[in-house]
Amino acid sequence: MKTTQAQQLAHIAYHSYIWPPNMVDMIKKAVLFFILLLSIAHAGQSQKVASSRPKLVVFILVDQLSTEQIVAFRDQFSDNGFNRLINGGAFYRNAAYTSASSYFGTNLATLSTGCHPATHGIVSDWWYDRVRKKEINAAYGEINPLPDTPRQQPSARLLQTSTISDELKWMYNQRARISVIGINPSHLVWSGGHAPDYLYRVNPHHGDIQLISPQDSSLKAPEWVQQFNDKQLLQTYSSRTWGPLKDLRQYHQMRYFSDQRANAKPFLYTLDKQEGVGAYIPVIHSPYGNKLIRDFAMAQIINEELGKGPVTDVLTLHFTARTVHGKLQGGFDAETQDMLMRLDEEIANLLKNIDQEVGLENTLVALTSVSAPIKPMEDIIKQNIPTGLFSGDKAASLANLFLMAKYGQGKWVMTYNDGQIYLNHDLIAERKVNREEMKKEAARFLSDMQGVTYAIPLTQLQYTAANISSYNSLKHNYHPDRSGDIAIKVQPGWYEELSDGRRIKRNWSAAYLPLIFYGWKINPQDVYQAISMTRFAPTVCSFLEIPFPNGCEGEPLPNLIY
Repeated sequence: MKTTQAQQLAHIAYHSYIWPPNMVDMIKKAVLFFILLLSIAHAGQSQKVASSRPKLVVFILVDQLSTEQIVAFRDQFSDNGFNRLINGGAFYRNAAYTSASSYFGTNLATLSTGCHPATHGIVSDWWYDRVRKKEINAAYGEINPLPDTPRQQPSARLLQTSTISDELKWMYNQRARISVIGINPSHLVWSGGHAPDYLYRVNPHHGDIQLISPQDSSLKAPEWVQQFNDKQLLQTYSSRTWGPLKDLRQYHQMRYFSDQRANAKPFLYTLDKQEGVGAYIPVIHSPYGNKLIRDFAMAQIINEELGKGPVTDVLTLHFTARTVHGKLQGGFDAETQDMLMRLDEEIANLLKNIDQEVGLENTLVALTSVSAPIKPMEDIIKQNIPTGLFSGDKAASLANLFLMAKYGQGKWVMTYNDGQIYLNHDLIAERKVNREEMKKEAARFLSDMQGVTYAIPLTQLQYTAANISSYNSLKHNYHPDRSGDIAIKVQPGWYEELSDGRRIKRNWSAAYLPLIFYGWKINPQDVYQAISMTRFAPTVCSFLEIPFPNGCEGEPLPNLIY
C-alpha cells in the first residue's frame, strides 16, 4: 500500500464515523506510524547494496603528494574530489615506506607485494650484479646490453615475489583483468605485477597512448585505443596555455611565501610541442597530462566494461603533481597547488563516472602517494638549520683513493648508487685482502666526511640487535645479492646531489604519505597513527578474498569495513 493510499483511508475513516476524541488521536498516531514504516521500507529498497566483494578496484597513485598538501589545500578543493575521499573514506595520514631507497619503484613494489625490498628484491633503480659483473636496471634488465641486443620492454621479472594482481589472476584462472595507465613505464610495471593484461603509457615523443606488453611485444592495442588516439587530444592540449584555476591571492604560496615569487605575478605557461625527443613533456607535466589519463581511464572502463564481469578487475592510474614549469618550492608553490586543484576536478569526474558505470558501492578506491615533495634547501638555510650538499659519487672516488693508499693501486670501489658503495670483490680476492676488514676501514673513512652521520658495512646489519629506525630501514632494504657493501647516512638537514644536478632527500627512517580507502563497504575514519605500507596489500587481498602475495610481511588493517 502506498503512502497516498494510506492517507486516503485515514481521511475516509476519520470523516465517516464519529469517534471519541482520544480514539481519534490514537488513529492519527497509528496512521502516521504506518506511513513512517512504509517510508523506511521504501528507502531501504532504493538504497544501493554493496557487492559481496569489490567488482572493480581502482588504485590512484599520485607522484609528489604529501598529507600536508592535502590538508593545506583542503579548503580550495571541491566537495567531490579529494574531500569526498577524505570525508567519506578511511584517511590514514601517516602511512610509511620504511626502507632506505630513494627509488620510487621500490615503494611501488612494496605497495603491491606487502613486503620490504629485502624480500621483494627491488632495492633501487639499479644495482651491480656480481655474478654477471654488470649493472642491472630494475625494470629493463641490463643497463648496457650488447650492441646487437634490443633493449627489453620494462617488466616486473626481477621482482622476486608475487603481487596483489598476480594472486587475483591465479585465483580466477587469469580471468581478472589488470590494467595500468600512467606516464613513466619504469613505474607502471610494479603496479601491474608479473602478467598484467595492459600497461598503457602516455608517450612523450608522439603524444599518443602506447601499449607496453612485456609478455608479447607483438600484441596490438584494442581498436578503441586507436580511436582514442585518433582524437589527438595531447596535440590539442599542447596548443593551450596554463594559468591559475582560481584567484592566485588565495593560493598557499601567495598567502605565506609571496616573497618567493617575483612581484607576485600570476603564472601563464605555453604548452607548445617541442622539437625532438620528449616533444610533449611540457603538456604531459601540466594539468592536461592528468586529464588525458583520466579520459583514457574512463574510455577503458566503458569500452572494456571493467567491473561488470564475473570476477574483480583492477585499474591503476598514475597521476602526477610534478610539473616542469616554474620554480618549484617544496610542494607549496602555486603551480603545484594548481596541479592538485585541477587533479581534484579529474578525481571528482572519475568518481562520478565510475558511480554511473559500475557503482561506487561495488568499487574499492584506494589513493596514495608515490613520493613526497622535499623542502627547498634555501628554506632550510633561512631557518638556520644545519644543511649542505653531499655527493655520493665524489665520496666513492675519495674512498677509492683512500683504499689505494692503504692496499695498493686498483679499482677498489666498483660503483656507487642510492646511498650504497659496491666494492670490487674480485680484486679483493686476488690481492688476498680481508674483505670485512676493508669494509670497516672504508666505512670509518666515509664516516669522517662532512655531512655524513655514519657509514656502516651492510653485513653488520645481520648481527646487530639495535632497534634504531635508520638501522631498521637499512635492514628492510638489504638484499645480499643486490645491495652494496657500505651504506652512507647523511645528516637529516643535508641533501644529496646527483650526477645530473638534481637534489634529493634521503630519509632512512621512513617516508610518511597519505593513504585513503573509499567506496565498497569502507567505514569513514581519520587515522593519525603511523602504519606501514606493507599492510596495504594484505588489506586489499582480504577484501578480494584471495591469498596474500607469497612474500607478504604485513597484516591487514582492522576495522576498515562494515
